Amino acid sequence: MPKIKPSKGAPYARILGVGGYRPTRVVPNEVILEKIDSSDEWIRSRSGIETRHWASPEETVAAMSVEAAGKAIADAGIDAEQIGAVVVSTVSHFSQTPAVATEIADKLGTNKAAAFDISAGCAGFGYGLTLAKGMVVEGSAEHVLVIGVERLSDLTDLEDRATAFLFGDGAGAVVVGPSQEPAIGPTVWGSEGDKAETIKQTVPWDQYRIGDVSRLPSTARAT
Repeated sequence: MPKIKPSKGAPYARILGVGGYRPTRVVPNEVILEKIDSSDEWIRSRSGIETRHWASPEETVAAMSVEAAGKAIADAGIDAEQIGAVVVSTVSHFSQTPAVATEIADKLGTNKAAAFDISAGCAGFGYGLTLAKGMVVEGSAEHVLVIGVERLSDLTDLEDRATAFLFGDGAGAVVVGPSQEPAIGPTVWGSEGDKAETIKQTVPWDQYRIGDVSRLPSTARAT
């Protein structure tokens, strides 16, 4: 029986390029205050938030990701075909399959790179970065594109005083590649499942029925 050959990756990994995309619509606190009993001063003093960006129908999770990723690839000074894997962290892509990462990889012209989504909320980009570092060092991909993207305006309860002002839309991307020196530190893993009720999705996906279109987020409705 032949022996398994060890992978030959880079000694270390680093971020080679960075890109981002913010939707064109800017939403000030005054718009949020139309639905909740609060004040601009209260929001600013507790969160520092003055405005957030909300996506238009055309600014989908995939579209925002492609824009951010294109900038990251250009900043890294490589071609899209050199990307070996695309990792997308999101909780606001409403089609469970196929992964939105596959669509993004295709639109970028990555020549059929490995592509998958992860769901870890606010920690998702950190999880993706750790996965990318491992792939580069292990040798399964020389360059990995990591994207953090959300369209939370579709999910935010604008009448919830505790959270309505917190969330917006946008995408950020990095290209992770080989390095001769340590450039991405070790990950501190952890979770607090006992706090699951703090911020959560209140309606499970299996309760979104095809015939009940009024309950679907706008980006999930059939056209």
